[in-house]
Amino acid sequence: MPLSDIRLARIQRASAWLHLVLTALLPGIPLLLALGWALIPDAQLGDSLGLKMMPGAQPGPLTLLDRTMGFGASLLLPTGVILYGVWHLRALFGLYARGIILGPDNAERLRALAMTLILWVPAQMLGDIVVSLAMSLDNASGERFVAISLSSNDVAIALVGAVALVISWVMVEAARAAEDSASII
Repeated sequence: MPLSDIRLARIQRASAWLHLVLTALLPGIPLLLALGWALIPDAQLGDSLGLKMMPGAQPGPLTLLDRTMGFGASLLLPTGVILYGVWHLRALFGLYARGIILGPDNAERLRALAMTLILWVPAQMLGDIVVSLAMSLDNASGERFVAISLSSNDVAIALVGAVALVISWVMVEAARAAEDSASII
């Protein structure tokens, strides 16, 4: 059953708004991350990274180099993966806003989003390692630490990513079959 003009217009309107919000998030996420690393006091920054749960794993006073390395590690690893996902999600809503609801480009964007969810878990783990090293680099010998974590939320995110990957794969094949059928007629 084809979409009615009213329903398609609603989808296009909502998608245009989401496209705009996601466009703003692309520079906004790194900016907020930079502000956090620049402005949050040392002790609160350690708490926000989950370091208060680790006995003796509190960073000393953070230098500009420590904060810059922490920001870089946060930006390149977990945040970089998130930005990759936001980029593809933005493009997907751009397609919807133009009235392209089903098609190979939509399926490819969903596949990229699924891969983002799957890759975010190892990126987060590596980011935790590098950030904890950066934060404790100036500590005395024996007081440096490495933090790594894996939560049930991380496992759930990876599982949702795997499910979305299979769904996107099915959508890619359906789009190919539809294109083949259209070219035959």
